[in-house]
Amino acid sequence: MIVQSDVAMEPIAIRNRVFKHMLATRDWKYRIFLRYLRFFKYAAFAPIRGEFLECYYVLMRFLDDIVDGDAPMPKGYLSGKDYLLEKIEFSKNTIHPKDEVDHLMVHCFKLAEKFGEDFREETADILNSLLFDANRRGKMIIFPKEDLIHHFHLLDIRGTIKATLKVFKDNPEKYTLLEPLGMACRYQYDIEDIAADLAAGYVNISQEECIRLQISKEDLNNPASKRIKKWLLERAEKGMQLLEEHHRRLPEGNFSLLQKWAFTLVYEIPAKKVFKQIISDNQNN
Repeated sequence: MIVQSDVAMEPIAIRNRVFKHMLATRDWKYRIFLRYLRFFKYAAFAPIRGEFLECYYVLMRFLDDIVDGDAPMPKGYLSGKDYLLEKIEFSKNTIHPKDEVDHLMVHCFKLAEKFGEDFREETADILNSLLFDANRRGKMIIFPKEDLIHHFHLLDIRGTIKATLKVFKDNPEKYTLLEPLGMACRYQYDIEDIAADLAAGYVNISQEECIRLQISKEDLNNPASKRIKKWLLERAEKGMQLLEEHHRRLPEGNFSLLQKWAFTLVYEIPAKKVFKQIISDNQNN
């Protein structure tokens, strides 16, 4: 999938190729967000920002796919950890790109310069969060709650949300107001991906939760177990509470109408749908 070359590559061609790979392999998970990216480009009358958002999302999602095993490991690398470590270093000094990912990253940073922003800090947050996953893949390590929250905060809140606010020409420090929405989305992903995550050796259930709910190694090998279902229900109920907290905080941010639409359509509605389904399934059993 990834082509290595010393010759400069056309970023749009790279983006489109990765785009097709994403849709072909995991269409259900990307369709809504990819439609939103195209919508933003035209609705906001911001083609450069829209192009950045589209390319940046494709870049980060593809790296996530490599870590998770949903995209093939690039040739010459033994693990996703090795590959990500190289990309983290490259993001600090983007000279001599080696492959398509490097060229796409350079393109993203150049687009950002055109609208006066720098995304290296957010990129470091997201890549280091992906590195956390690369290090634990296949190991079934049960982490303390504090470690998991730090990881999720880097990826879903400080990295992703700050980057989004910059794209919207807003103050990135407002990301703290959107923490409940970011955590709710994390809970949504935990629920949706529970079987795939456990199969890949990722345990997003904390040590404290395993003790409190008496979740055993046998349970972790069986996502349909009663104790895992109890954890999923707690995730859904807490997720609904987080969305309520999001609505209480939202007025403090003076966000634009377009931002509010994005928060609702892209993040809140999909998360709420997942939470309600889990709660409904529990009530019917």
